[in-house]
Amino acid sequence: MTIKFRYDISFLRALSVIAVVFYHFNFPLFEGGFVGVDVFFVISGFLMTKIILSGFEKENFNVLEFYKRRVVRIFPALLTMIFIFGIIIYFLIPTQIILYLRSAFSSSLFFSNIYYFLHTGYFDQSSHYNFLLHTWSLSVEWQFYLILPLLLLVFKNIYRKNRNGFNIIFIVLTFLSFISMMVHNVYSSTFSFFIFYTRAWEMMVGGLAFLYEKELQNISKRIKNILIVSCFLLILYFVIKAESNWWPSLLTLIPVLSTALIIGLNQEFAVYKLRLIKYLGDLSYSLYLYHWPLYVISVFFGLGRVRYGIIFILLSILFSIVSYHLVEKRDYTKKVYPIMFSSFLLFGVCFSFSKIDANVYLKNAGTLANITANYKTSDAAKRQYNLGYKHFTGRNLVDFDKSFLKIPDNQKKNIILLGDSHAGMFAQTLNNIAERNDFNLIQITADGTYPMIDSESIFKESILYFNDIFQNYLPNNHSKIDLVLINYNYANYSQEKLSTKIKFSEEYFAKYKIPVLFIGQTELYPEDFPTLYYMKNTYGTTLPQEESTYLRTKLRNDYLQKTLGNRYINILDDKVKKISNKNYPYIYDNNHLTYYGTEQHRKAIENVLLRFLK
Repeated sequence: MTIKFRYDISFLRALSVIAVVFYHFNFPLFEGGFVGVDVFFVISGFLMTKIILSGFEKENFNVLEFYKRRVVRIFPALLTMIFIFGIIIYFLIPTQIILYLRSAFSSSLFFSNIYYFLHTGYFDQSSHYNFLLHTWSLSVEWQFYLILPLLLLVFKNIYRKNRNGFNIIFIVLTFLSFISMMVHNVYSSTFSFFIFYTRAWEMMVGGLAFLYEKELQNISKRIKNILIVSCFLLILYFVIKAESNWWPSLLTLIPVLSTALIIGLNQEFAVYKLRLIKYLGDLSYSLYLYHWPLYVISVFFGLGRVRYGIIFILLSILFSIVSYHLVEKRDYTKKVYPIMFSSFLLFGVCFSFSKIDANVYLKNAGTLANITANYKTSDAAKRQYNLGYKHFTGRNLVDFDKSFLKIPDNQKKNIILLGDSHAGMFAQTLNNIAERNDFNLIQITADGTYPMIDSESIFKESILYFNDIFQNYLPNNHSKIDLVLINYNYANYSQEKLSTKIKFSEEYFAKYKIPVLFIGQTELYPEDFPTLYYMKNTYGTTLPQEESTYLRTKLRNDYLQKTLGNRYINILDDKVKKISNKNYPYIYDNNHLTYYGTEQHRKAIENVLLRFLK
């Protein structure tokens, strides 16, 4: 079916992609630029609903033909982008290749939104270092394209015979999707963000713009113009002011409904037809595809500042122009099956290589790539943290087996390691010390939460875990505890808040006459250590956050030393600020951006421990 070109939709596409690109490159006044994705969802919902329902009216809708058209429109540019950046990353940043392949195989078959939901956790790679994170929205849209025609076919006869009844059904389905988003937000905002059915309402609101397009035409031109200008102002407000926390939310209704109203009112303004605006609208898909991986490359090379952002945006536009003219505009009508085969082939290759030891295909960075990709499931889970076994990951407290908390009756001294994951990272080191010096170590650590009653944390179940520890476990076992070791990501808090937390710890354990030692702030790096190590030794890169990260760490340790005196364990050499070959191949942490377990750390902790135990 041929659809008349809509300049208003092209304008919205241009506006949306500009908002998203400038948001990702951290430009001022675009803090809410992610709203551009919501605008894209509404546009997609409008166009897809129009194609399907218009086909119903003319009795020529073919669901397989519908899928084929979506394949030839979306797949070629995406698959080409994935292939191109696979080569770029292999040669430029090989430590990231396994993580890239994992993202690539989920993106090639459009389930990356599900993959990212399942792998967006405390110990997973930061989103700013995921080259294909932006494909989550394409996966959501593709899943919508798959389901929408099948869903509407169920109500085809109702649409043809009872338009009002069909509209009510469509509104109810939209409402159910919206409610599912609100409900899931209570338990997991990440689920609401990534999963199809909690975002489907945004696309279905676009469908409502089509269903009520004729009614909207009855509004006078003057009122239409006022409404359209008002809607654009609302969208621009959210582009400037919206906050990404807890998005989507009830507030998402405003830019979504504004976009739908602009489309439904279907007015043409001269600005819509400006050649540059129209061309940006044409480039929007390719520009969306290429800008994000180029941004991630800029971050790894320490070029994340705004002035470099302009260069990378221009580079993104260059890539998108090439993609648009050489890939997007080609006629693939008779190449649906080769395209689908290419998609499955790319999936198979990426999946297979993601499971192979990187040393097989990387000469100089294989080990670094393996550790970067597999740290969470190997060293962290099985040895260092005891993830899910002794270290509570902030989920499913009811199913968390606490039998390890039982204090052994073996006449040995008992030391508790208490804190967040920065404490958990020392579990293996302290277990080794405990074995050598004949004492028991009880590990009580949880994600992202200072150990105290009613702590502050995004991990609500970690708060409940520590509440139980402080209100029940410690009071019941205090007479058996000889020493408590506390460690935390102190740099996460202001000095004032940190002072309050330390005061709680000291007063609480003083009440039970239990000695307390505080392990100092660990090293912090602005990206995962293996990649940072590789980039420095290969390119001599210096990240803009390095100095500020070091200073923040030093300030917190200086404060701890001044406040705690001999109850503070300094584990850092203040003279060492640069990463050098001597840091490798110590074990390092892929999320906390630090390395640990060195002789320096072990000796610092063991020496102080032995003094107290005597």
